[in-house]
Formats: sequence, structure tokens, C-alpha cells
Amino acid sequence: MVLGVSVSLSQNADEQNLTSVKLQRSVITASGYDQEIKDAPASISVVDKEEILTRPIRDIGDAVQDVPGVYIETSRNGANAISMRGLEYTYTLFLIDGKRQNVTPGFNRGFAELLNTMMPPTSMIERIEVIRGPASIIYGSDAMGGVINVITKKYVDKYTASVQFDTRLAEDSKFGNMYGANAYLALPLIKNTLSINLRGSYRYGDKAAYLKPAGLNDTSSNPYSVQAPTAFSQWNAGGRISYLPNAHNSFYFDTEAYFARGGTLNSSNNTVVRDFYKFNNVLNYDANYDWGNINTYVQYSKTMLARHLGEGGSAGVVTGANKGAYVDWAHPWINTDIIFQSTYNKNFDLDNYGVIGFNGGVYFIHQNYYTISSRTNAVTDTSLNQVAIFGEGQYHINEYISTTLGLRYNYSDIFRAIPNPRFFVNINPTEWLTLKAGISSGVITPPIYYLDNEFYTQSSGMRRYGNEALKQETSWNYEFSAIVENDYLSMIATGYYTDFNNKIAEVGFRDPNITYCANANRCFMYQNVDRAITTGAELAFKLEPINGFSLNSTYAFTYTEQKSGTYKGQPLNAIPKHSFTIKPEYRYGNFSSYIRWQGRFQTPTLISDDDSVARNYIGTYYKNYQLVDFALSYKFTKNLNTTLAVNNIFNTNFMDYVLYNNATEYINAYQKVLAGRNYWLTFRVDI
Repeated sequence: MVLGVSVSLSQNADEQNLTSVKLQRSVITASGYDQEIKDAPASISVVDKEEILTRPIRDIGDAVQDVPGVYIETSRNGANAISMRGLEYTYTLFLIDGKRQNVTPGFNRGFAELLNTMMPPTSMIERIEVIRGPASIIYGSDAMGGVINVITKKYVDKYTASVQFDTRLAEDSKFGNMYGANAYLALPLIKNTLSINLRGSYRYGDKAAYLKPAGLNDTSSNPYSVQAPTAFSQWNAGGRISYLPNAHNSFYFDTEAYFARGGTLNSSNNTVVRDFYKFNNVLNYDANYDWGNINTYVQYSKTMLARHLGEGGSAGVVTGANKGAYVDWAHPWINTDIIFQSTYNKNFDLDNYGVIGFNGGVYFIHQNYYTISSRTNAVTDTSLNQVAIFGEGQYHINEYISTTLGLRYNYSDIFRAIPNPRFFVNINPTEWLTLKAGISSGVITPPIYYLDNEFYTQSSGMRRYGNEALKQETSWNYEFSAIVENDYLSMIATGYYTDFNNKIAEVGFRDPNITYCANANRCFMYQNVDRAITTGAELAFKLEPINGFSLNSTYAFTYTEQKSGTYKGQPLNAIPKHSFTIKPEYRYGNFSSYIRWQGRFQTPTLISDDDSVARNYIGTYYKNYQLVDFALSYKFTKNLNTTLAVNNIFNTNFMDYVLYNNATEYINAYQKVLAGRNYWLTFRVDI
């Protein structure tokens, strides 16, 4: 079940029932601590534990794909890129238990989506909270488009364990099969005082052997399509030790290691494979007293990337291979983040004049970007420090109305300080109706290496140069929501308008002093060139169970437009204008089932300096598509569960190639390739 809602600040909410579908349960992401869902200053959706455990999930994109306003695009390496409200994946902040997981954009060398596979084992996840729209007040840069926060299991006072095995079997072998397992163990060492948890997962997928279209006059010996991913593998292992010395104080130390390997079978006629490692460590402290609550943590995160090479150090691996002869760790890309944050929150009772809930704190992040060029052995070692002070207060005037005002002040050693405000009004005229309106700002700092004039990356025959004159990207978001909820149904409608400034784009240039850049369409520089808007509407409807039958449905309208620059009037991103999901469900005793019908319509093609092929040869829009999935779940005992899902029941073919340039090149009329009919089977044992 996906519950789409709009949320606001309210402290010390009762412990939520994680399987409840009511709006009254609490969330934590909108303000950084527990709060009532109906009252907070953001639009938020919740994907609950049961939904996560009974669906085919490879990465975080699979888990949130039904949330209104969220669009998932499958990349050429097979992983998912997540966009929100018309802004691409680099504007979405990914958190685990409120702790930042993003790396600096562009670090990934075109394989960013593989980082989305680095999530906790599904057996450890309690729920996923998704904020749609700017959340920079609380979380700072990277949260301009939205936030995805994975909430995991906390301290437990009894032994618990869960093991899950799953597999996806494709009818057509060209899509490949997938196999995985994950496990979670929680063990109290001293009752109500000391506990540990251990977790891990492993997943492997075959390559997707999509071949080039028939009739192609191609001289390359590589038979695979440019949309064909290599085989992939991923694993993670971690643990947490929690210490509760008394009722007011708690500590935990959490450590995790992730690995992901993936690539594409045809990139400039070569098979390309990358290895990612990520190491994340968090030391967290919570204090809960009558005078207020404090959360303080320190986080150290390092992400490393290296390419696979062929025999003798050749750039490409053997065509169609899953890995190279060796991994080039002599020329790594390394991103290191050191974060400190401390927050304070408390409710101040003004007797007959209402209640003010306050939340504020300080934030610091040190980011380091390090790489050694594989062409020149030149070292790039650059850092960025950012400091922020933030505060937000919600004034509950009475039981019918509350207002929220917040401000974040961001400072870095490269950019001038920028204020980052937010204001919301919530009105509850009846128990079943909530209205809210708000204005929120967003800010995102350019990636570190974008700011280096001497730095460039080269891929697919093109170079991209840094620019020290770049400015921070900013946005203003305006939205209105109406929530209707009673014992039988819930409906949520949200409209929004986002004005986006200083958009960073790649602008082509020629330079006769640089041999490589003497020709057109070879070299690009990052520049602030565009003002853009994104606007739309998000609808969610849930019918509560009647004799075991229930219904979830969502709809999103998304419109983007560039308002300045070379491509004024053109779409900003390739996001479908119309998206819907209809999901009827049935439950009886230990049995449950659902049918999910999805549709994506009018996904615009784009025009840019380096790629206008889709617009020229497909037209204004990519092909529309509809997809139907079906699943059955059964609980044999209290401890044993199984789920069988049939995905893409009607076996829709997502490869419809268009030949051009005298049939020497091709492009897919669909924006992405999804697997044909396939079967997902899982067994889970809970102890």
C-alpha cells in the first residue's frame, strides 16, 4: 500500500501502527522527528513494510514507483533513476534513518543509478517515507526535488530474525534471471539496555542480451543494443550496536559496507563495467527530557568507483562479458563525506494561546572529491565545506488552524550565504477535512568538480569541462493540498508550481586552442543558463477494505518548461505528463492478492546541444505504455510467508527501434526498456 498525503510539524506523536492505513499515523522525515501526518509542512507518502516485503524489489526505485509524482526510468545499466515532480534524479536526496546517502552528482561517471541499489535488506525496513517537493529547510542541498527516507528497525527487547529468498524468472531468456537473499538478526544482550543487529543481502542478475535491430547497416562487431545492461551483482553487510543507559538517553553506532557491479553491453561499441564500494559509519545520540529533545550524530561515508579493463589495459572488456581482466583501482574516483548535525525540539505550551512546536539545529558537511586521470595520471583533489543553521516553529493556534515558519541559512567556503525559508498554513475545519497551503524554497550546490576550470570528463566521444563561475541552483515551490479521510476512504489532492532558477546545463563550445574541441558537438561546459518551471497535480485515493476488497489508485500530471536560454519553451526533462496506477487488493485470512495497472502517457522527447535524436526521429513524445502485474501471497504459518508475482502479464514489448541516418543508427521509440513477462517468487521466514 502506498499512502499519498501532505504532512506538518507536531511533536511526540503516539507510536504508529506500521500496518495501519490511517492518516493519523506519524512520520519522521518532514521535520526530523515524530509528527502527525495530517499536520506537517510538506507532501509526503508512505510505503509500508508489508508492501515492501510482498513486491519484486531490486532497488529503492522499485519500492517507490507507485508514489504519485515519482517517476522511475530504467537506465542502460538496468538500475532505476528516480525523478520527482519533473526534476531529475540528482535533485532527490536519499536517506537511511535520516542520514544522508547521496554522493556528489556526476561522481558516478554515468552509472549513478547503481547507487540506488545500495539499500538495507528489505527484511530490516519498517517503512519508506517520500517527501515530494523541496525539503531543504531540514536537509539542505540535494533536497530540492524531494527526499526518500528509508526507516529501519530500531532497538528491540527480544530476539528477532528474518531471512528472505527471492528469484525472478523471465519467459524470454534475453531479459535474464535474477536471484537474491537477505537476512536480518536482532539480539538483545542486556535487556532494555544493550542490543545488536546484523544484516546482509546478496543479489545477482543475468545480463539482458538485447540485440541491435534487424536491418541496421552497422560495421561494429558488437551485437548488443545500447540499452542492454551487463550482468550485475550487489551485496551489503552491516551491523548496529545500541546502548540505552536510562530512559532519557540512547546511543547507537552503525556501520555498513555496500558493493555493486554493473554496466552496459554497448557504450560506444564497447562493453563497460564499473565497480562501486561504499562504506558508511554513523555515531548517533538521542536525549529525551522534559526540557526538550536532542539528536546529535557524526557520519563518515566513503564511496569508491573504478572501471574494469580488458587484457593489457584496454579500455573495453570482452564484448558481452560480465567483468574485465582486472579493475583499475590505480585510477579511482573517490567521494568522502564527513557530516555533523545537532538538533533540538520541544513543544512550548502557551495555555489559552495555543502551542508552539520548535525544531532547530546546526549542520556541517565536508565533501572531498579525489580522482587520478587514467589518461594523464593527473590528480584532482578538491573539497567543499558547508555550514548551516536552521530553525522552524509550528504555532497551533487552536484545534482548527496552525502555521509553520522555518528558515535555513546556508554558508560554504565557495558560495555566498543563501537564506532558505518555508511557510505553511494548515486548516482543519472538520475531523475529516484538512486544507493546507505553503511556500518553500530549495537550494542545491553544484558538484565540487563542476567548479574546477582545469577539470574535464570524457565519455562517448565528448568532453565536459568545469566552470568556477557556476552559481547555486535555487527554486521556489508553491502548493495547495486537500485531504479527506473517514473510516471508509481517504482522498488527497495536491497542486504545485515550482519556479527553478540558475539551472546548470551542458553548453556546447568550440575552441581552436584545444585540439579535441576544434569541432562542433565534441566539447561542453557546465553553465547556469536556464530558468524553468515544473507544475502539476497529484491525486491519491484509497478505499478501505469491504469484505476483504480494497483499492489504491494514484494519478500525477507533470508539466515542465524551460523559460529562458537556447531551448526556451522546450520541456526540462523527459517525465510523463500523465501517470496513473490502479491497484485493487483482496485479503482473506492468510491469503492476499493484488492486480496493479500502470500507465505512462506523453513522455516528451528532448532537444539539447549534444542529443536531439529522439525529437528528430521519434517526434514530440516517446511511445505511451500500459503495464499490468498480478501477485498472490500466502502465510503458511506465523513464521513462513511466500509471494508469487507475474509482472507484465500481457508481455508488452518495449523494444520498438527506429532506424535513421541511412539505417546506420537507431533509437528506441520507448523511453525505457522493461522486461517481458516474468515471474517473481519469494519465501520469507520470520522468527
